[in-house]
Amino acid sequence: MLGASDERKLLRVVDFGARKGRGVIALQDIRAGELIERSPVLLIPGKDRRSVDPTVIFTYVFMWEHDTVEEDLYKHEGRAAIALGFTSLLNHSYAPNAVFHRHIDELLIDITAAQDIQAGDEITIDYQMTLWFDPN
Repeated sequence: MLGASDERKLLRVVDFGARKGRGVIALQDIRAGELIERSPVLLIPGKDRRSVDPTVIFTYVFMWEHDTVEEDLYKHEGRAAIALGFTSLLNHSYAPNAVFHRHIDELLIDITAAQDIQAGDEITIDYQMTLWFDPN
């Protein structure tokens, strides 16, 4: 597993401009299957979940219950989470080069390379939900 100092050498936050905003690029080659980041999360209790909808925080939220998918976010009444580190800044792609895996009980999200990623490439994940923006 990479430590925080290793992740800083592997990744960089960049600004892609007004349309796309910030994202994360690889600073060195990453092999398919390699753990890119393990992020701790901050939990949002179910009773507070709806209060984040009208805020910018909504754009960084992951579902945080067993047996849920991100698609359930709009009807979900349970907990949500905000990932710390680089994870919450990863942009969406329908053809992502990385995947996320929630460790619900451990309060962690792993980001793993789904394919080889070259230095300079943006790291993307599929948000697995109905998008609130036009991805094109």
